[in-house]
Amino acid sequence: MCSKDKNKENFHAMEKAEKELGKENKNLEENLEEKENSSQSSQETVSSLEELKKKASEYDALWDKYLRVCADFENSRKRWEREKQEIIKFSNFKLIRDLIPIIDELEQAIKIAKKDTSLDKICEGIEITYKKLLGILGSYGVKPIKAEGEKFDPHLHEIVGQKVVEDTQEHTIVEEIQKGYFLEDKVLRTSKVIVGVKKKEASDKTKEDSGR
Repeated sequence: MCSKDKNKENFHAMEKAEKELGKENKNLEENLEEKENSSQSSQETVSSLEELKKKASEYDALWDKYLRVCADFENSRKRWEREKQEIIKFSNFKLIRDLIPIIDELEQAIKIAKKDTSLDKICEGIEITYKKLLGILGSYGVKPIKAEGEKFDPHLHEIVGQKVVEDTQEHTIVEEIQKGYFLEDKVLRTSKVIVGVKKKEASDKTKEDSGR
């Protein structure tokens, strides 16, 4: 009987141990599964973050490109506007330039008429026409270039002669032979002028001309 009872107790103990072991195994499996799920979730989170970073980078690149396109468009628009204004401003350039010689002829006619008192009435009529023409051209932005008494400027003046002067007048325009004109800020025609030079420079210039 004792042996039988003892075997029974051993069986129950083994059964209990098996249950405990089964419980431990189950807990261990659950822990492992939780860790696997957690690891998978972490990987998914990392993957999602990387995808977000990639999308953000693509968005920044597109935004930067958009801003550059907008800036290019604005610059082009301003350039077109400037070019349009230039075309409008100088559309009559050739016509006005062709009218300038008429002003020259009127000026010459006035000079000749003033020498003969019998031509006073004619001179008066020419002067009226001359002033009207200058007024019309002035309304289109035409204005004379300053010459006599000014320092010579190769961008505005053309030397057609020299005159010996005092040192204080050297390289100063002493006489205007033909008027020059601006159209707005653009040179329509340069002035033809005589400039003052020192005696030595004038003689050197004469020698150069003789040697040619």
